[in-house]
Amino acid sequence: MATIHIADVDSQSGVVTTILDGIETAVLAAFPAWLPGGEHVEGSNRLDLLAAQKLSLDLASTSDHFGPFVTAMSQAALLGRPIGRRFIDQTRAEGLKRLLAETYHRRSVALVVSMDAGQSRYQQSQLVAGCVWLATHGGFAVWIVSPDDFDSDHIRSVDISIVGPYTTARPSVRRIHIPTLAGRPHPGSTAEKKLERALASCEWAFGREWNRRFQASPLHEAIVVDLRWPAEKCVVEVDGDDHRHPIKFARDRQRDVVLQLDGYAVLRFTNAQIIDDVAAVVSAIETYIRNKRDSASRTAQIEGTPRGE
Repeated sequence: MATIHIADVDSQSGVVTTILDGIETAVLAAFPAWLPGGEHVEGSNRLDLLAAQKLSLDLASTSDHFGPFVTAMSQAALLGRPIGRRFIDQTRAEGLKRLLAETYHRRSVALVVSMDAGQSRYQQSQLVAGCVWLATHGGFAVWIVSPDDFDSDHIRSVDISIVGPYTTARPSVRRIHIPTLAGRPHPGSTAEKKLERALASCEWAFGREWNRRFQASPLHEAIVVDLRWPAEKCVVEVDGDDHRHPIKFARDRQRDVVLQLDGYAVLRFTNAQIIDDVAAVVSAIETYIRNKRDSASRTAQIEGTPRGE
């Protein structure tokens, strides 16, 4: 399920373009999760681009993916730029839906679209028309999360009451949000992906797990931690600006206590720390992991020594 926020609606085509642009950005950021074998292709040189084309065509030959579209997306991911307007909207919508579903090993994709309050009746009708187009021509399931002043006779409405600690908060809104990928850095997090690239070349960094569920006991809520070394009881959290919000900050402290009571050390770094000086962050993590392993090794040697020696 992908969540998309539209700040200002101008027309049906504008809604479609805004949503497809957001999904394209998310899919490009998720590379190589949707391309089997793509993890071995990292550069933007001609050989890597040709390798991406070969892998894209291999995927298309055994699935419903459109080969030229997958090729364009994989090469755009390597080059770090959007594919532009090379494909008509319907081809683009169907292709993006399939790649986003491929990312999470799902058959379909649901879009949750939200908009600001205060839009005119015309703007609301254009939002609905754009969402209907995406459902009809792209194959998406679309939910519209509407403000109180939203009114439309063309879609089925469902009232949902949300009660909880976050109902009074006003979180920061991003254009598009997609869920974490179990076992991988979050596709929308530049900091997580940069940290993983740095760790991938470190021999000591084995045993790490990205974005896996953790539950201290059946009585505790299951949580997803950014990065974890289970054997060394070490958790690394990557904090964006939203972690400064009082409610999110308090929630982080609650999570830390649960982890610490289960014997984990929690190392927190901000996005800025990782992006500006990833070497320093890696060095700090390495120091803790090596010290933990050295301590475990000494304990094992003492316990394995026969009495009297």
